[in-house]
Amino acid sequence: MDAIEGNHPRKQTTTNNALIVRYRVYSRRVRMMLHLGGVLQDRTHSATQSYIVGFLVIFMCLPQCVFLFNFTRHHVGNLLLIVKCFGQICTFFAPVLMSACFLKKRKKLIELHETLKDLFERELAQDPEVALANLYAFDRPYWMGFCFTGLTILFYVCPSMISIIRQIVHQTEPRRYRLPFMAEFPWTVHVDGGFLFYLHYLYHLIVAWYIVITINSVDGLFGFYAFQISSVLNAMTVKLINWRSRETFSEMLVTCIRMHGQLLQCSNMLEDIWQLIIVRLLLVNSMLICALIFEASQIIRFQFTDISSTEVFGFVFYISLKLLQTFMYALYGNFITSASEQFCEGIYFSEWPDSNLDRHVRANVIVTMMQKPITIRALKMTSVNVTMFSNIVNTAMSYFFLLQSVNEDT
Repeated sequence: MDAIEGNHPRKQTTTNNALIVRYRVYSRRVRMMLHLGGVLQDRTHSATQSYIVGFLVIFMCLPQCVFLFNFTRHHVGNLLLIVKCFGQICTFFAPVLMSACFLKKRKKLIELHETLKDLFERELAQDPEVALANLYAFDRPYWMGFCFTGLTILFYVCPSMISIIRQIVHQTEPRRYRLPFMAEFPWTVHVDGGFLFYLHYLYHLIVAWYIVITINSVDGLFGFYAFQISSVLNAMTVKLINWRSRETFSEMLVTCIRMHGQLLQCSNMLEDIWQLIIVRLLLVNSMLICALIFEASQIIRFQFTDISSTEVFGFVFYISLKLLQTFMYALYGNFITSASEQFCEGIYFSEWPDSNLDRHVRANVIVTMMQKPITIRALKMTSVNVTMFSNIVNTAMSYFFLLQSVNEDT
């Protein structure tokens, strides 16, 4: 029995070290994705370099939205095709909006990153187990989102690529190639190959790269900051519960109140940077889920025998991606609000009235307890929590039934 108890601290240290390594990998992965997606903002990159790369993302993705809109104008009578084009336009516009928001809020983003890094590293050094308790709840959804996005784009790109390779190998004449995504260019692009076609194909591959990397990096960064905010709040709550002496508690409480003020400022900066991105998520994902369900219902109703397995998997992964993306934001926001509530409860149920605090600190403690829990809101309209996820799903189903009734009337 003594041997087992003696090995327990060693096992605990090993577990903590494994969590720290996992956190460092998580942090480096988010940073690498931001760099590859062209939206990394930090002091190691000059403002000029950041703006050049950021505008490159906008310059590459925004024209595809225009080409898709132009394609839609030429197929106004086909409701199913319009719905499909709308979904793609919303997807291609996401990196444009994300890059623009990060460029506009560059200084605030750098300040948010440095402040949260200092606060979290301090708690990580003191108690790694508490600071990293919720690591897997943030790391795993981020990795799943990347896989779903990558697989969805592959189901768009691979069929056209396989078709081109097959026609070249079998020397098919006449050759008829197609691009991965729908588009109507202001100029003529011959589908039988040639330099101009392959140039446009390369353009679509670059746009697909930014869709996968940029969208996932920005979503992952929101989760990374939410993890740091909620983890620091949880660590402070544990300190309030496990205080030792009255003198130590008084000093610790003053530090926690000051750190809570910093976290409140960080959450406000997080909300300010991501508010337009979250609004786009609220408006677009409900309509995209509706559009995908409608598209699937129409194909099953009229073309079930012609649908390929690639299209089936494409639908499944795309709908799963939109649901997962919405749930991730809702979950991240819910973690922050829940940790904030627990922190205020930790102060309330502690022995702070009997501690050696001056009247100014006591006033700050009372003000902190009276404040509403930290909540991430989108343009002050809706809170980012699990309720938001259910609202988006309900809205999507309402849009679907409306779209279905309109289609039956026409």
